[in-house]
Amino acid sequence: MKIPFLACAFLGFGAAAASAATVEITVTDIREAKGTIRMALCPQAQFLKDDCPYSGTAPATVPQATVVIQNVAPGVYAAQGYHDVNDNHEVDRTLLGVPEEGVAFSRNPSYFFAPPDFKDASFTVGPREALITVRLRYF
Repeated sequence: MKIPFLACAFLGFGAAAASAATVEITVTDIREAKGTIRMALCPQAQFLKDDCPYSGTAPATVPQATVVIQNVAPGVYAAQGYHDVNDNHEVDRTLLGVPEEGVAFSRNPSYFFAPPDFKDASFTVGPREALITVRLRYF
């Protein structure tokens, strides 16, 4: 029995969609209910950059908010995010480059003078839902 090409394409698409996960990120230690919480999931090559393949937002609420990112392919990622208080879609920084808004990374690695390494923030997303919690840090 032959299956038409178009039917094969739909069958393949359904299989890919079934293996995509939902990542639910609980962001804690939010200081004020103003602006937006912005989170991204990044493979190692895009970690600490603006072009991560998966992202999501939630209104900032005290003391925590949940960002849901859907259709994430299984793999190893690090979550990075910030509290965009003034909704300008960027992390505001001092003249010395220190973030003026709260920032967060998965696995809550310790860092002070530089952002964490990918290996310290990475986690594995499987074919099902992943739940993680990150803590905003304000400097």
